[in-house]
Amino acid sequence: MFRRMLFSCLVMILLFAAAPIHFADASTIEFTDSVNAQFKATAERAPGTIGSRLIKQYDDFKSERKQAMDWDDRISALRYANEVRTSETRKQINEIDKDHIHKLEEQLQAAKTKYQPLFNGYTALNKQITAARKLKDKSLSKLLQSQADGMKILVGLGRQDIRNKQAALTAAKKERTSKAAKIRSILSEMDPYKSKIKGDKSAISTPNKLMETEWKNFKAAVKAKESARTSDTLSRLLTLSGQILTKKKSIYQYEQKIETIITRANAQLK
Repeated sequence: MFRRMLFSCLVMILLFAAAPIHFADASTIEFTDSVNAQFKATAERAPGTIGSRLIKQYDDFKSERKQAMDWDDRISALRYANEVRTSETRKQINEIDKDHIHKLEEQLQAAKTKYQPLFNGYTALNKQITAARKLKDKSLSKLLQSQADGMKILVGLGRQDIRNKQAALTAAKKERTSKAAKIRSILSEMDPYKSKIKGDKSAISTPNKLMETEWKNFKAAVKAKESARTSDTLSRLLTLSGQILTKKKSIYQYEQKIETIITRANAQLK
């Protein structure tokens, strides 16, 4: 119970303390009052239906920019949750059957301690038998052998008890190793998705850079109140923004895949 509470607290701390990651996403793009005013003036001066088209393009672009930041927040939250859960899972792997194995180790050690005096006595008795035979003392040899025969059964039972406990411990450790290997194998399924996320993040950098350039072109166009040029830049900005959104949605889906894998791994710990 305490471990679950600690885990939950750690998740919340990371989620609230960590700043969202926006993939260095065209940070120079800001819809300032000045830019908005210049755009409004350009749209109002545009001939025919161009003005309404400009407004739609601009609104769509602002909407997509907001969507991009929203996706960043969702990705960041899920990623941190996944990282915390993965860390907790790996820690719990080391705790698999720990108490059970510790109990078996104690039982084995207790058995060895219990039977050691018997084994020592049996060994000493056999040495006495050997010495008596060397002295050719048949009476003493017979007496000692009789005692040894009586102890032999107890010694055999003691050794078998130790072997049984050792076998149980060995089997438990083998099972623990098997469980741990299975869970680690499940967790390794995250690696391809992490590689895909890395690839998508890298792929986002190109349209981001192009978007920054197009944004400068857009600001120059609205400042000059050139409606056709403004529409062209907005069209290119929307294309680039759409590419970025597609990649971010893909990244989020990969994080969801990772979340599912972690859940499967945790199910093996129960």
